[in-house]
Amino acid sequence: MLCLFFQRTCINEIFGQAPVADDDRAKAEKRAEKLKAKEAKAADKEEQRKINRENREKKKKLKDKNKKRKRGEEVSDDEEPVEEPKKPKKEEEHGVWVGNLAFATSQEGLQKYFEDCGEITRIKCPKGEGRQKQNKGFAYVMFKDPEAMEKAIAKSEQKLDGRPLLIKGAKNFERKDGIPKPTKESVRQKNPPCPTLFIGNLSFAATKESLQELFSWAGDIRSVRLGTFEDSGKCKGFGYVDYATVESATKAIRAPDKHTLDDRKLRVEFASEEAHRRSMPWMIRREKADQRASDEPSTTPSTTTDTAESAPPSQEHSTPTSDNQYYQQQREERRSRKEFTPREKKHQPQGRVKPGEALSQAQRQKPSVQEFKGTKITFD
Repeated sequence: MLCLFFQRTCINEIFGQAPVADDDRAKAEKRAEKLKAKEAKAADKEEQRKINRENREKKKKLKDKNKKRKRGEEVSDDEEPVEEPKKPKKEEEHGVWVGNLAFATSQEGLQKYFEDCGEITRIKCPKGEGRQKQNKGFAYVMFKDPEAMEKAIAKSEQKLDGRPLLIKGAKNFERKDGIPKPTKESVRQKNPPCPTLFIGNLSFAATKESLQELFSWAGDIRSVRLGTFEDSGKCKGFGYVDYATVESATKAIRAPDKHTLDDRKLRVEFASEEAHRRSMPWMIRREKADQRASDEPSTTPSTTTDTAESAPPSQEHSTPTSDNQYYQQQREERRSRKEFTPREKKHQPQGRVKPGEALSQAQRQKPSVQEFKGTKITFD
């Protein structure tokens, strides 16, 4: 036993004092460094998540308190919201819009043109996409004082690089003809304003009464029309609301917060001209009647005299008292002008019959059981 113990101790001392390779030591150090960096990165991420979580909770509490205040509810002192630090406001600039610029005009040329008006803070001159990167025909010039802006506007219609400039305030969006800047609602519309509105994205359970109740706040409604299926009578998903005036229809379009029915956001637009005409069927009938009346004088004089002689005396000088009588009179006059002519049969030339026709008209054997009339042969 003593010999074995002595041998083991000697071996451990010999191999323990053996030198370790430099490559193995370097690899071990790299592994340790990577492990430390990974742990530090995970700790930083966890800390950042904690900070973000706290910020979200603070914002949520602040939003809830502000909602309570708007609703008129009381907020205790301990629930008093902490005001967020406001960003510093930028200094107010007084700018002008410069139009009708020559494409070759540069910022330096604009600087020289407006330098006698006052101190210029900045010039914004968008460049085009061509090779020469010239301007797009307009620019914005910002001044420090409102007096300088007024002086710059007074220089309108004066020439720069051979072109008279159009100068007005940067916040003035009125056109030269006096038409104000169009609103977002009118810009999105495909059709011009009219008293009829197109309503889309309706549910299949929508009814005329629900649409009437939803849009009646904007003004008097003449009629409500729904596109329905012929078999079930349910809504197809769209309809029309016909107002009495264009102002009422525009008022309804400018209230997107009220465009919700059956938990669905509706699509509300001005209807097309054809859809608006369909809301007035009496106008369509009158236009057709006027068109027929304009086409009647083109007939030959002989036919007009014949119809006048053949017409009964009660129709010659009758004056319609209503639209129905007028259309009935027109219908009777058209019938009196028409003469019955029997339809002639088409001439069928005799000749070779088509193969398909001959096969279809060929006589066929009756499918019933037939009596046997032959002779029976027997073998003994």
